[in-house]
Amino acid sequence: MSEQLQKLASRLQALGREHPEYDTVKDAVSLLSKVDPNDPQARSTAWHALEADINTLTRAGIWTPSKDDEELIQHLRTSLQSIESANPVTPSSNTQQTPQRYSVVTPPPISAPLFPPTAGVMTILPGGLVEVLNYSYFLHLLVTDPERVLPPGKSLLSVMAKPGAMGHDEGDGELPKIKDRVQDVVHRAFWDEAVETLSNPSAAVQLPRLKRLYEDLYEAIKPLIPANHPILLVLTCPLSPTSFPLRSALTHLRELLVCLRSRCAPMRDAQIDALMSNIDEPSSITSLADMARLVVDTVRSILELVELMKEDLSQFVVGSMSEKQLRAVLMAQAAKQEEEVVFSLWRPEKVQELWRRWLEESVHDPSPTGEHQERAWARRLMQALGLAVPVSCPLPIKPMSAEANEGGETEAQPHPANILPPPLFFVCPTLLSYTDRRTRGESSQPEESFMARIWILLRTEIDEQPGSGDTKLANLADEVIRVRRRFVANGDALDSDEEARLRTAVDRTLQPNDPVFALLQKRLLAAIAERLSRPAAIASSPANTAQLPERLQTGREQPGKRPRLGLELGHDATNEAEKSREELLVVKGFEDEVLVKAVGEGLSRLRSSVAWTERVWPDLIKTGSLRSST
Repeated sequence: MSEQLQKLASRLQALGREHPEYDTVKDAVSLLSKVDPNDPQARSTAWHALEADINTLTRAGIWTPSKDDEELIQHLRTSLQSIESANPVTPSSNTQQTPQRYSVVTPPPISAPLFPPTAGVMTILPGGLVEVLNYSYFLHLLVTDPERVLPPGKSLLSVMAKPGAMGHDEGDGELPKIKDRVQDVVHRAFWDEAVETLSNPSAAVQLPRLKRLYEDLYEAIKPLIPANHPILLVLTCPLSPTSFPLRSALTHLRELLVCLRSRCAPMRDAQIDALMSNIDEPSSITSLADMARLVVDTVRSILELVELMKEDLSQFVVGSMSEKQLRAVLMAQAAKQEEEVVFSLWRPEKVQELWRRWLEESVHDPSPTGEHQERAWARRLMQALGLAVPVSCPLPIKPMSAEANEGGETEAQPHPANILPPPLFFVCPTLLSYTDRRTRGESSQPEESFMARIWILLRTEIDEQPGSGDTKLANLADEVIRVRRRFVANGDALDSDEEARLRTAVDRTLQPNDPVFALLQKRLLAAIAERLSRPAAIASSPANTAQLPERLQTGREQPGKRPRLGLELGHDATNEAEKSREELLVVKGFEDEVLVKAVGEGLSRLRSSVAWTERVWPDLIKTGSLRSST
């Protein structure tokens, strides 16, 4: 295994020399250099990030793997997958199963569960099952909707930490040893010497000492920061000549603290905020000696903080990963975790049966033919979302009133007919929120300000924002009446009969069985189903990143230069391009700008759910059966 990793590192290093401008190559090489060949779990974690980098380079045309390269990659993939499957989770109907591993991400507390309960199901779930669902859904949100669970300004690395995992309380109550005392004296002398040197008013004396402190910081934070991060360049480049080096040093230290804050566990935020507050408070600096003391104390505190962050990491190898590499690791773990949870709740043959039965319930639609036949399941999904009954994917629980069944898994209690199959278990909450948005968001008034107010009112309830309460029908009718009064000649006067008719019309239009409602819903669902039935690359055309010019011009480039690639996005270039280039979907009856934007947001959510389901269950969707290894 170590030999294969070294071969891959050599290949990527050669690629980096050919294309030094691509950060993806640098990140991959940097990650390989930090992987411990003797740590199987670290190799497995790093491989998920490396595989994503290799795919990015291949899509960008930077690397076209040869036959030997493909054999090397396949050998690594097979070997690392065998490491992952060394301790598999056995599928079982036992719903009290506890998580087998929390290898990368710290799970959220059970006191604040994320996974929403199934409507109409009052069964109290076992604590172990709640913990598994909470952790698995947390992973799902991290890769599909990170803004929902990540605090503002936080990196994905902040959730890959376990504060206090390696605490120092085992020595509580013991007297300090002679070795500790000696180290304390030496450290104190080191920092006192640094303060004394930096208190010298000569910049020529300060700069060399600052440079040595920067070198110490660089060596300390290197395992926690991506290789191409600007702060590493600041710490390694020669210091600029200036008459006041300490002021520049404080600026650099603050930038470093901001970087560390985005990557540390939330428990460390207060410590970093206190350090930044000291730097930002000019009243505490009254002399050159005070500024020197502040610089030295900040450097010492950062070094101590970095050691704590290293102890916090669930796996040391993730510390220097870029955000895209971290996301690749999370996606691999989330997909594996979801598959394991589903198989622990439903037997594999039951999953296949429920999936096939759900597809067979599809209303005949002749449109999904030809090259998009494999996306027929997405059309079936839109049919489910179009029903008046909300979608659900209830757990296979036993009826509370029934006698214990020794046969294992039993049928669930009666539920509404719109039940999704197990592969859609974790995307069901997202699909349910889309159903709420669709059924509550239809209107035909042309006034933009009116539409914006109506949509804000509905969006607040759909997103279940705190304090929103229930949207009252009277509030919607009041908005319609307010707009109607603007067109009445005598101002606020409005005939009582006309007002009553308007309120009745609002009430009628919002009913799912109303002909207008049904017509608008049919148009919307058909348009979205048509868009989802096509792959994202066709819908958004992100692959053609380099467009041909409208007219040819010679003499602009040297003849021997390599043609430029139009791919200048970050690591997640393909995914981001697909999201940003999604064509607007304008449906008749939904032409208002506010509604076009709302439809686009819903379409993005649905496309994300469809893509994620296809990633986790590729064999089931393509062939209708699970892979034999399962």
